[in-house]
Formats: sequence, structure tokens, C-alpha cells
Amino acid sequence: MPNPMPATTRALRPTTHDTAELLLVDLATARYAPGDSLDVDTIVREHRVTPGEVHLALFELRRMKVVVRAPFSGAHVVVWHRRFNEVLLRDLVRMISVASTKATSLEDVPEPGVRRPACTAHGLALPADVAHFLDLARAIVQVLSPAARQHVLDDLLLPLEILCSARAVAVHDMRPALGETVRAAIVDLMEAAAHYGEWAQLPGLASDYVTALGVDEPPVRPVD
Repeated sequence: MPNPMPATTRALRPTTHDTAELLLVDLATARYAPGDSLDVDTIVREHRVTPGEVHLALFELRRMKVVVRAPFSGAHVVVWHRRFNEVLLRDLVRMISVASTKATSLEDVPEPGVRRPACTAHGLALPADVAHFLDLARAIVQVLSPAARQHVLDDLLLPLEILCSARAVAVHDMRPALGETVRAAIVDLMEAAAHYGEWAQLPGLASDYVTALGVDEPPVRPVD
């Protein structure tokens, strides 16, 4: 089996979506830090893409809320940080909550196409429980409207598939609050609830999972 391609190497010319993925990998691997400006010429040179593809990819990243456009200067500034995945995951929980009112059983839901997580194309891997959770979320949101479903797929699941990778967790010291065994058990409960039509339990279980996956840090002590 051939080794996975490095993040900055593609067999074919990258598309706009590919370029957005490459920039997400740059965030995951600490190529950029919070507050850094993304320079179009540098991205063109490093990833061998066109300026137009970079501008469209930056639009995608703004939609994902991991990058913002600075007022006056117009520079694209990184706002993603080691706790920001929890923001994306909470948004995903809200969408799961909406979906939980629209179906009675996972058997009623059209299955999404078979696919690999976006991170695998860049030599990265997801922890097993995270991959399971995101796959389950992908199935659950199939009951949403086309626009809402596309928002989840493009603006939440895509960045999470890269920014929750094991490499990102290690590089940014995002050690989860609870271990993988406990997290996997929560996802198993989610899948069972979805399978047996107990969709009302999904938002609470998904919220529990996000708490378990959140960065394990001591509470901030107030300054006297």
C-alpha cells in the first residue's frame, strides 16, 4: 500500500475545495497561529495554486469561521485556536438537535455516500471515536433541508475532519477531558438511540460527547 501523500503535494491540480483543505491542514499542523495573516502570494507558492483559487478558499474558511477579514486592511486573519473546535462542535450539536425532530429511526434516513474523512487525503487520521461521531452526525443530518445539510457538510464536518485529527490534537496540545473509551461509549449510545428511534436523546448525548472531547484544562482562577 503506497504511503499517503504529504499535505502540500497533490497528484492533480488542486480545486478550490482542495485548497481550503490544504489551508485547514496548515492550521491543524501549526503552520499558522491565531492572529497570523494569510498571504495569498505565499499560499500560491507553497501549494501551487492560482490566486483565484486561494481567494475562493479563503471565502470558504471565512464561512467556516476559522478565518476573518480584518476591517480597513482586508487581510485574512486566523482566529482558529485550540478551543475553537468546541465552537464548531456545539454548532453541530445544534444541527443534530434540529434533525432529531424530523425522523423516527436511523433506518428512515437515506445513507450518505461512502467516503473517507478529508484528513486522510493529507496523511492525517482521526481518533476512532471522533471518526465514528462525525460519520454518525453525517447520517443524522441527512433529514435536514438541502441548504442546512450542505452547511453542516461544508462548514462544520469538513473543518472538524481535519482540525480534530490526531496530529492537530498533538501539535496543539488538545488533550480531551475524558479518555477514548468513555467517548466511544457515548457515541455508541448515540448510535443505539438513533437506530431504535429514540432521537430525542441525541442532542443530550451529542452535548455530552462534545464535553468529553473538549480540551482538558483547569478552570481559570479569578484574579484577586
